Amino acid sequence: MSINGVFRTSVSGMNAQANRLSAISDNISNSSTDGYKRSEAEFSTLVIAQSGGQYNSGSVKTETRQYVSQQGSIAATSSSTDVAISGDGFFVVEDNTGREFYTRAGSFVQKTSTADGAQTTYLVNAAGYRLTGTSLEDGTTGPIELPVGELVAPAPTTESSLNLQLPSTASVGDTKTTTITVYDNIGSPITLTMNLTKSVQGDATTAPATNGAWTIELTDGTTTLNQTVEFDPTTGLPTVDLSTLSQSFTLAAGNTVEVNFGSLTEYDTDFSAKVSSNGNPPGYFSEFSIGDDGVLSGVMDNGTLVSLYQINLARFTSPDRLQAGVGNVYSATLDSGDVEYGLPSSNGFGTLFSSAVEQSNVDLATELTEMIESQRSYSANSKVFQTGSEILDVLINLKR
Repeated sequence: MSINGVFRTSVSGMNAQANRLSAISDNISNSSTDGYKRSEAEFSTLVIAQSGGQYNSGSVKTETRQYVSQQGSIAATSSSTDVAISGDGFFVVEDNTGREFYTRAGSFVQKTSTADGAQTTYLVNAAGYRLTGTSLEDGTTGPIELPVGELVAPAPTTESSLNLQLPSTASVGDTKTTTITVYDNIGSPITLTMNLTKSVQGDATTAPATNGAWTIELTDGTTTLNQTVEFDPTTGLPTVDLSTLSQSFTLAAGNTVEVNFGSLTEYDTDFSAKVSSNGNPPGYFSEFSIGDDGVLSGVMDNGTLVSLYQINLARFTSPDRLQAGVGNVYSATLDSGDVEYGLPSSNGFGTLFSSAVEQSNVDLATELTEMIESQRSYSANSKVFQTGSEILDVLINLKR
């Protein structure tokens, strides 16, 4: 091996450790950056062919690996538009030119942009990238535009869903009551009252078992609908399919509300009722929030939630091969595979946590340990270089 090989090999070693230190430096400086994914320099050898019993030293090269697929910790926040991903997937964001990027940084805030005299409010992350979603009004997909300061037109209620638990210990004649608030075509609230009266006491000890029964009465004070539901005392479930219990209620304004049962049980526990309906009165949004299902809703001043957008997620076959960009975003590459879109918590996509962010996956203790190792290795390579230089001096001095 010529003395030049010593210089070449030691210099490549110092360059490799410098690359490693650069990755470590990036990781440490971004340890508090939401959604940041750590990088690591991986080493591989470059071997020179050997001949005639003489050893020819090679060199070392580095390739940076990103741990994009490695999950970061989930931390709760106080912002209703912060959202974190647990599992596979990325938020789809766009820059001002409409170019698409992907990120795990889910801290989004409102930002108003003025173009051609019109003001539009978007949800953006810390780097200014706009969160995208699918409009639940017209089905188009693009940057989310928040209707800040706009009058929200009324939407009549067309369906309502009830989840009811009726106590099996209730006596015949006992009545439980719940109410449903619905809206007509001009947004006027109408209260529907549902009275549930125990009509037959079930008995699981008889042969055959005696079914229990409840009478359900739905009224708006003028129109009343009635039906009776039997329950199997051995299971606490209705003896008929829940879809057959749906009731269509026509309001005085003319719009019809379909009242469905999401669940209906008769267990040995207290009465409970959970009611949800679509439709909303006219008004203005006081704030916006993102739910665990990825639905962005506007919160009206009366507390009514109006669903506006569905946030979609993107994923890749090899997320660690994505190209990192400025602002903690990623771009697709040939190595990462084609992008696939989907809904949160479906078909293998990750789940969402509202009012939370995913923290950096950097572990400071690991980074500092690797920094010391890299520093020692860099120093050792420099000693090899210095030794080679001293040997070269000896060779030069032989002529003297």
